[in-house]
Amino acid sequence: MDADPVPIAYTALQPGTPVQTSDGREFGTVVAVLVDAPVDVFDGINVRTADGTRFVDADQIGRIFTTHVCTTLSWAETADLRGAR
Repeated sequence: MDADPVPIAYTALQPGTPVQTSDGREFGTVVAVLVDAPVDVFDGINVRTADGTRFVDADQIGRIFTTHVCTTLSWAETADLRGAR
């Protein structure tokens, strides 16, 4: 039996972690975690996808686990993500 995923803070998120749509489809992996340093606020993540590296805003992140990141994006919405920051 697999253990349930463990929620983590963005500060513990590692490059290479799979990133999923809201329905659980993997569309990429974490390249970098972005933080607005002057105010120490999570800004989002850069994700390596089949179409290049894309930016997922913090508002589009649902939950972060040790095993994956759940976004609030549909599969169709992932095609509209802008380039990495």
